[in-house]
Amino acid sequence: MSSDDTKANESKRKQVRYAVSDDCRLKASIKIRSSDPATAAKDWAGTVVDASAEGAHIQTSLGAVAAIGDSCVVTLAHSGLKVELRGSLAHYVCSTRHSVCGVRFDFSFTGSDKAYQPYFNVITASSGLVAGQAGAEAPKRHREEYSGPGHAKLAVWREEAGAGATILGFEYTIARFTATLATAGADMFKNKEQVRFKAAEGSSPLSKTQELDARWEFSLAASNLPKAIAPDIRRLLRLVS
Repeated sequence: MSSDDTKANESKRKQVRYAVSDDCRLKASIKIRSSDPATAAKDWAGTVVDASAEGAHIQTSLGAVAAIGDSCVVTLAHSGLKVELRGSLAHYVCSTRHSVCGVRFDFSFTGSDKAYQPYFNVITASSGLVAGQAGAEAPKRHREEYSGPGHAKLAVWREEAGAGATILGFEYTIARFTATLATAGADMFKNKEQVRFKAAEGSSPLSKTQELDARWEFSLAASNLPKAIAPDIRRLLRLVS
């Protein structure tokens, strides 16, 4: 193996893969330019298994004929925002139920890397969360904290320690924005209306466009929280996002 091949393999191993939840609202499809004319033009519905800075694993139908090296187009969509990413198959594995395409994105196309970043940043800021500090802040007010890559942080307040105890509110700093519910109640529609957004960094008021971007970011992140986070927290954030 040449030194260039060794460096290429090392680069692949350094790309951290962030898992995408089975319940994630992210939609995906893949069109593979294979040698099979009957399937080469079809846009196959898929599920994103994980994502890295340079690619993703897409689970799709066994009918999608493919081989390593085939070019492809991956479409990612969530809540009205859609991006098409060109790439090639670095891996292709079939099981008895589905196939998994390991895609390496080609960011040589103008703007493609920028278009992918909002999706990737939200995936890393949600699936990368791990438990951090916890403790009482005041009587009947217990804080749980989860931190992730970059400045991602989820703080949740409960009446007392332990999963299942009444949740009082939360603050979730994702990628570009922070979502806050100061007081959680039993009415989830009211809770959703009371979620407030701000920039993750800085204190300037958000424009209407930024508010929509913040709601988009929160909606995607809240559906992709790791199962290590208590079910009642994941349920609350999903319902109010």
